[in-house]
Amino acid sequence: MAGRGATMRLPRLNNYLVANFVLWTLTYVIVTARVAADPMPHAGAMAWRRLGMAIFGFLACLLVGRILSALAEQPIWRRLVVAVLLSVIGGFTYSYLNYVVFYLVAPLWRVEPLSPISLAFTASMFFWTFIAWCALYFAIRYEEELKEKNLRLVAAQALAMDAQNRMLRYQINPHFLFNTLNALSSLILAKENERAERVVLSLSSFLRHTLEKELPDKAPLSDEIEAQRQYLLIEQARFEDRLNYVETIPAELRDALAPSLILQPLVENAVKYGVARSNAPVTIEIKAEAAGGRLKLTVADDGADGAGLPSTAKLGLGLENVRRRLELIYGKTAELTCGPIQPHGFLASVEIPLERA
Repeated sequence: MAGRGATMRLPRLNNYLVANFVLWTLTYVIVTARVAADPMPHAGAMAWRRLGMAIFGFLACLLVGRILSALAEQPIWRRLVVAVLLSVIGGFTYSYLNYVVFYLVAPLWRVEPLSPISLAFTASMFFWTFIAWCALYFAIRYEEELKEKNLRLVAAQALAMDAQNRMLRYQINPHFLFNTLNALSSLILAKENERAERVVLSLSSFLRHTLEKELPDKAPLSDEIEAQRQYLLIEQARFEDRLNYVETIPAELRDALAPSLILQPLVENAVKYGVARSNAPVTIEIKAEAAGGRLKLTVADDGADGAGLPSTAKLGLGLENVRRRLELIYGKTAELTCGPIQPHGFLASVEIPLERA
């Protein structure tokens, strides 16, 4: 029975293996052709031994590649130094083993003992073979990282639009609008026209921001804070004195870049779990701080205790979307942490590289 699972796909070739194989195949062919141009006794036996050395060189380069891969997070200068050192070691090791294979194991003719000068001369030639492999390794890795970065950028753009759609479906949902309109109705009946007007303006500003057709992947922190401020002003009309809002945003960080609407799920969680579940006044604080080239954004509330609230290990829909967006935009350089705080309340924080608009 034919189906999607029956579709045969050729496995993708490993670029490192292919480059390594081509390098040592060419080395073997070139050396063999050079020897063939000047026929020597025991040419067949030498060809087999030369093949064995090419296989050793292939395996040695695999080991060099593994070591360089393990150092992928290190600065480029350190990796280059390691590459040169490994090439020196590889050249000397290959040269000495070459001498053993050709002249010590079942020797085909008598030769003089290997001198340090001869070993160094031969090693210098094979040193460039290993250097060539390291250059190929760095070129392939750079190409793959560039492709991965482009794929992550495309995926991040798609997920940013998906986050906007999720926000429209789950965060600005009919329930939210109903509560807002109900609060407006109460204010109008109570003839609190000034407060009602502020709620209408806040709702208009918030919807204008979140309904933009082309929401940027990253926006200045000042824009993100303004959107959350309008959202909380609307919620204040619903909860009145039970909701207090504090923001601690240093002036020098207002031009820092953050993913658009990245704080919205965190703020909504604080309202949903902190304010709505508490009968006492609750303060929601949005805080930004920078250190060591990193930007940390925190949303904290002092509402209900943390029982049953999401944690980093078990995220809700909104927080999971935040985590996915951070991973796609920043890779391993971003972090989402959340959990209850003592004596009561909840904290969620996003830590990303510090970038400026």
